[in-house]
Amino acid sequence: GVSFQFAGMAITTLEKCSNAEERAANMMRLVDYIREPKDFWEPGERLSELRQDEYEVLPETPFFVGVPREVFESAKNSERVRDVARGRQGLATADDGRFLAPIDDPRVSAVGVATVTTLDERSDGIAASKPYWVPFAKGEGFGEYWRDPGIVIDWSEESVAELERRAALPSGTPRKTYFRNRELFFTPGLTYSVVSGGRVSVRLMPEGWIFGHKGSAIFAEEGTSERFLLAYLNSALATYFMKKLVNTTATADVGYVEKLPFRQPSAELSAAVVQRVDQIIAALQNDPDAEIQPLRDEIDELIFDLFEIRASRDEIRRFYRTVGLVEDQAASE
Repeated sequence: GVSFQFAGMAITTLEKCSNAEERAANMMRLVDYIREPKDFWEPGERLSELRQDEYEVLPETPFFVGVPREVFESAKNSERVRDVARGRQGLATADDGRFLAPIDDPRVSAVGVATVTTLDERSDGIAASKPYWVPFAKGEGFGEYWRDPGIVIDWSEESVAELERRAALPSGTPRKTYFRNRELFFTPGLTYSVVSGGRVSVRLMPEGWIFGHKGSAIFAEEGTSERFLLAYLNSALATYFMKKLVNTTATADVGYVEKLPFRQPSAELSAAVVQRVDQIIAALQNDPDAEIQPLRDEIDELIFDLFEIRASRDEIRRFYRTVGLVEDQAASE
């Protein structure tokens, strides 16, 4: 039998099959949003057809509509970000008002921000006689490639001791601290906001930073260029993959980023991308409002080449332009 599901943004045809072989070969009809259900019978360009065994090769088999065949094939024939990088959540203070501050806060100005820390200071905290505020990656909404630190954490010996005391409290205790992946604190990597209304946006996280559970971190594995990964995740194609194939909801946490398709570039292509990334970062460090779109466009073309996207480039660019930016995220929870 055949059943129809009218699900807000799309109509999905579901058909029962008697055995696994028939199920795998079953052709699924996926129809993009249609205002009038009667138009379902002649959907035109809004119709996509996909065998069930093809659909099931994607992570967690999300329902998707309106995805060009070449984009689906590209995703199907790619690795995943999780194969080349690891995403990690960090510190949840549960009391940001006590431990965090804007970098322009008078308390921070009076003491200073630590620029160099020893292994002991990273573990046990910094003496009160030295600058003990440390840059803290906490999401903070949309931002590509680079952003100067806006939030810092009190990493004094007294503060670290209090965080550890709270971390030892029983689960469910109010204002219990959660240390996650503490061994990666102060390690260079990438960071992004987990609350996203649209585009994927990732930034460099230099050595000497601590990351939170809302400013999750990504660490490239050996053999993968961190700056190439940064460029790919900020590309129009990565956002298209995320919003059309991986996860269409408003939250893109670390697990979803790891499910994005990925391809290792040739040395030549990687060098071309990284050269442009370096230019973008230098420009943003000099001027946060610098015009970087021409360089982004050039990177997008190189990423399209890598993923063998040809006919769908304009469609992906249009989609990227219409997707809302990451909504501003308050500094406090």
